[in-house]
Amino acid sequence: MKIRLFLLPLMSVVIILVAACGGDDQADDPTPTPSETPMEAPTSRPGVTPGPGVSDTQIVLGMTNDLSGEGGTPYAAVTSAVQAYFASVSAESGGVCGREVIVIAADDRYTPEIALEETKRLVEEEGVLAIIGAQSTDVHLSVAPYLNDPNADGDSEDGVPDLFLSSGWSGWGDTDRFPWSVGFIPDYASDGAIIASYIKEHLAGLKVGLLYEDSNFGRDYLASLEGAFPGDELLVATVAYELQPFEGEGTPSPDEEESPPAIETLIQELIDAGAEVVVLATAPAVSAEVFNIDDVQDSIPQFILSYVNTPSTLAAEIGGGTQADNLLEGFESLAGSVVFQYMLNLIEDDDADVLSEHQRIMETYDGPSVTTLSVYGQALAETMVETLSRSCDQLNRDGVLKAAESLVGFQPTVLLPGIEVNLSPQDHRAIETLQPVRIEADGSLTEIGDPIGDES
Repeated sequence: MKIRLFLLPLMSVVIILVAACGGDDQADDPTPTPSETPMEAPTSRPGVTPGPGVSDTQIVLGMTNDLSGEGGTPYAAVTSAVQAYFASVSAESGGVCGREVIVIAADDRYTPEIALEETKRLVEEEGVLAIIGAQSTDVHLSVAPYLNDPNADGDSEDGVPDLFLSSGWSGWGDTDRFPWSVGFIPDYASDGAIIASYIKEHLAGLKVGLLYEDSNFGRDYLASLEGAFPGDELLVATVAYELQPFEGEGTPSPDEEESPPAIETLIQELIDAGAEVVVLATAPAVSAEVFNIDDVQDSIPQFILSYVNTPSTLAAEIGGGTQADNLLEGFESLAGSVVFQYMLNLIEDDDADVLSEHQRIMETYDGPSVTTLSVYGQALAETMVETLSRSCDQLNRDGVLKAAESLVGFQPTVLLPGIEVNLSPQDHRAIETLQPVRIEADGSLTEIGDPIGDES
């Protein structure tokens, strides 16, 4: 059964808690001062011509994002964090390959047509070396074919590196179709496979139900669970809701959305089917509707959430605000639910030196307020710095792609222990391991065992 809801499109990055790091803790090390040593560009390998966007003093990258916020997203903070981190590396570490790293950002307003137009401008007029951090599956599906075959002649040899996508659609892993595109955030199919592994180990024999968004996002979870639980003996029911794109301006008002009983009806289907564990492959707004159903946890003992449901964000959705009372109400509803994470948590890990250093970088180099988005932006930027560092003797587009594909066991400082970036020419999914955590009634998170990898 499918129900149509009027909601904003699912945001592809982990949905955000806008909360600064707690307290005034600073890193133990003194604040570094900008390097006074002139950057010296290393000599390229003989016979290697530097690529577009590379000079003796600079490496220029491109990035499109909803910078103006006209697309209704908060994702401009990711671009700002990326730029701040690159500025810190250029000022304090002599840059990368002896060059300053510059990111030219363009406003795509979260719109496919504008994203394609701006990407072409960055590649053809600005001459960037690579495009990084593209947002949204639906938006980037209009852009990726161009980057993988700019002149549309069927030959991808002239492609442009399309690196570290902020979109979890599993399709980016098709290296035949998208040889120049490399994902960054965990893909949804991997999250689904990891959820299935967790259920088999910790909830063996219980009947499973799935509520999912009928989109590339939700269908990835459906495919993973159906593959892990063939037949209908354990996966007893899967129900979907369809999103009706909102065509007005701004956020739809409550009377422009389908009424909550639509979701309640779908949850009742899962209950009637005997589901004892329900997986929510849903955006936080829909997940909140589920937890606001009266006595829902009396009927469904265990909920497991897609990682897009950041616990604090979901608690705020459930409780109706970000004040302490609202959050506490939300966490009490979420108590016992399981979600999977890959980045340090701003609340749980707020005293970590690495987050104090992150805060210093954002404040020193005109970055955004410290949120999950800024932490994510630094993780992406650290991975790009490592990639460029591996391509110093071949600073062209082919060399940068090969460098990205060489990343094995690389851990950005802001990722959880045991979470690494692993890539190869055949595997363009950067993060395929997640840490299961249980959400407690007081908002704390309890790690459950070790990180789980996608073995599919």
